[in-house]
Amino acid sequence: MGQSLSLINYQNKTFSLHSAKFESINMTVCGLLIECSDREPIPVPLTGVSVEVQIIDLGAKVTIEQRYVNRENQPIEAVYLFPLDEGAGVCQFTAEVDGRIIQGVAKETEEAKTDYEHAIQSGHSAFLVEEKLPDVFKAKIGNLAAGSGAKIRLTYVTELKVEGGEIRFYLPTTIAPRYVPSTDGSSAAKDLASIKYSQESHYKVDFNITVQMASAIKEIRSPTHKITVSSDATNMPTRRTLRLDDEVTSMDRDLVVYVQIAEPHQPRIIQEKSPEGSAAMMLSLVPSFKLAEQKTELIFLVDRSGSMDGQGIEQAKQALKLFLHSLPLDCYVNIAGFGFSYEELYPSSKKYDEGVLNTAKAYAEQLRANLGGTEILQPLERIFKKPPIDGYLRQVFVLTDGEVSNAPQVLSLVRQHSGRTRVFALGLGSSASHHLVEGMARAGNGTALFASLEERLEKKVMQQLQDALQPALTDIKIKWEGYDDTGQSPVHVNVPVQTEKTLMGYGKPLDEPMKTVSDKPEKKLRQAPCDAMIPPVFDGKHLIVYALLARDAHVPKWAEIIASSPIGPLSLKISLNEQNPEEGKLIHCLAAKRIIQLLQDREEYGEAKQEIIQLGCQYGLASRYTSYVAVDPKEQKELKESWMMMKSRDVPVQIAHGWGGQVQNFSAPSMFQTRSACQPRSLNYSNLQLMTDCAQPVANNFMFSMSKKSRMHKSMKSAPACSPTQSVFSRIIQASPFGTFGVETDSFDSSPGKDDFPANTNDDNLMKLVSSQNFDGSFRLESVLGQLLGTTVDDIRQAGKQHLYSDKVWATAIALAYMSLALIELQSSWMLVAKKAENWIRSQKLMDEAACTMTAQQFVKDKLNL
Repeated sequence: MGQSLSLINYQNKTFSLHSAKFESINMTVCGLLIECSDREPIPVPLTGVSVEVQIIDLGAKVTIEQRYVNRENQPIEAVYLFPLDEGAGVCQFTAEVDGRIIQGVAKETEEAKTDYEHAIQSGHSAFLVEEKLPDVFKAKIGNLAAGSGAKIRLTYVTELKVEGGEIRFYLPTTIAPRYVPSTDGSSAAKDLASIKYSQESHYKVDFNITVQMASAIKEIRSPTHKITVSSDATNMPTRRTLRLDDEVTSMDRDLVVYVQIAEPHQPRIIQEKSPEGSAAMMLSLVPSFKLAEQKTELIFLVDRSGSMDGQGIEQAKQALKLFLHSLPLDCYVNIAGFGFSYEELYPSSKKYDEGVLNTAKAYAEQLRANLGGTEILQPLERIFKKPPIDGYLRQVFVLTDGEVSNAPQVLSLVRQHSGRTRVFALGLGSSASHHLVEGMARAGNGTALFASLEERLEKKVMQQLQDALQPALTDIKIKWEGYDDTGQSPVHVNVPVQTEKTLMGYGKPLDEPMKTVSDKPEKKLRQAPCDAMIPPVFDGKHLIVYALLARDAHVPKWAEIIASSPIGPLSLKISLNEQNPEEGKLIHCLAAKRIIQLLQDREEYGEAKQEIIQLGCQYGLASRYTSYVAVDPKEQKELKESWMMMKSRDVPVQIAHGWGGQVQNFSAPSMFQTRSACQPRSLNYSNLQLMTDCAQPVANNFMFSMSKKSRMHKSMKSAPACSPTQSVFSRIIQASPFGTFGVETDSFDSSPGKDDFPANTNDDNLMKLVSSQNFDGSFRLESVLGQLLGTTVDDIRQAGKQHLYSDKVWATAIALAYMSLALIELQSSWMLVAKKAENWIRSQKLMDEAACTMTAQQFVKDKLNL
């Protein structure tokens, strides 16, 4: 059956199709499936995934093993794309085929590809792992013989960040569908567009995490998964192990773990010695300082593409409301949204006042994820082109799920304008692109935070607002004991000299080496990042600086950090703990990875390719120009004879939890149905709109969003026109996580669910309270105060009159008391709101401000029975 449609409307659900041809396909689901338009779906069962994690203080080592079997009757090449931590250094890759362990080697990518192809043609099984984007890797398992099993083990090391006093670890598990602009013809874009998605996985995932901290562990929690935490065999308070409570059969969301320790993170320098005799050092610091606020222009840029629909856009709206109430009195503000099109509240930022606050809140309330694909480049260009406001520093807050393919172009643009605009990025969702979000913050001299759909955004937005209002420390310099600014050791070394009193050499070295004009002294200490590339330092944000030392280099006993600030230089000297240096190469790899990351980030400013290749090969790291290749030494005659018959099979990726909003049960027309031999299944959609930008054949440009028909037509006007020769629907079906033929589908609800955020939580109560605040910080005496305190507005008013307080003064004092007594655990969220309220009360010049505060607190205690 085949037919062409321009529009389908089914049960009031609208689907946009162009020149579409489709047909019903019967299928059998067995493990993971690969599918191409010209062949039947073929099972490639993935029998299991194991993840071993070692968290050691502020670093982690992660080993991922995937196990699968070729159940076809011919050799195959399995191809899969998988996510990794954006800052991870892939330092080891091994493969196992039929019991034979093959060690991978890091080589220049073109050489690695040549080795791989030659091995395939010579009858060997071969493996290739290459970086497509810093957070997306591609693996090929070639010449996997019929009936053979294979294990893939990949190890990486990564830094951990400190967020709100807790140490955050995350393990990416899936690649959310990325929007590919029509202008992006990169190899990475083609690979991202080729990903096949499934709703389910048919294998078990094992997680085992060990945690070792420098001080006692107070709490370990996960907002994304149910976990069980236990002591290890040593029963030490600094060590814990954790596992997932339930058997996991899906990899549809990042695993996020927070570790809280008893003592604040102390500045330290850790030394590591490698088996080859070289040394590496890691300087770690979480600074604490408070500087006067700076005048700012604050622009909140919200991703309103289809993938943000559902819980994502709702959380963004709530966070934006709290953000608006937390702004200082003397600032400028604007709100903008982007998708295919771009919308902004004001043509240029407005001075913050009561009218602007009310208008902005109303605008935030009506925000919808209805602007199409994630075109983030042009909105940033428009903002950067606007003239700055004299005396006010521009700060841009980008809230996005980061699902785009053209991250390099976006980061380059942000870096070009970092001199007069700081960018703060907040990644939202189950699989936000860390490469884009972290990269924007690095390029824009801001900070990056992430929130899963199970986390509230308000606290994170407030953290970034506080970072934006306070000046950061800049012009950071590190002075290592025994070294000058060039990394050379000026320490005097005793060299035998001529003692004979002769005109030919007295006082000079006896054995002076021959020198030429081209001689360059070897750098004994290499710092990563170098002083010029150390990012601005924010209060409470983790700073890590590495040093790689030559084999015979002097080991510095201390390092001094000197930073510029508005009040002058701030400095700190940190001594090396010389007892029991660590053994291994973890810090070596992290240092080399940091250098590679900086070189890749700023490659347009100079030739960096050869240096990246040299570092990647020396330290065994995958990068933009280095890849891992492993070749089975056993030559198999049947593979050599049949390698030209080898079939390439794509391994599907499970769709991210909550992607594109809620999807509820509803039976689609038969044209969308697929079938399993195990049991009948049908592909189900709810409020699902399919959109595509097909200006480029390879691009997987589509958008799913909850939408009304009128919004769909509006979005289509913004989208580039489709070529009449292309079958849009066929491309959507290949790429769509909800409609990939050959992949088992079922009805499901991808939303976090109503129980994830119970009604009337403290977060909800805070939002209700804040809604009564005026722009100047004062509170209105409204019914919301009575609801929160379980009384009436008149009762509150009469209590204030007894002490001769006006309604506004008394309401403001009551609001402050309620926050400090009933919402103390949310202090980081309401801190700026309270600061404005306190400043307002202070401006009223009460006869006894302390008495007003105490009276209000007692009133709240009595009403809440505290």
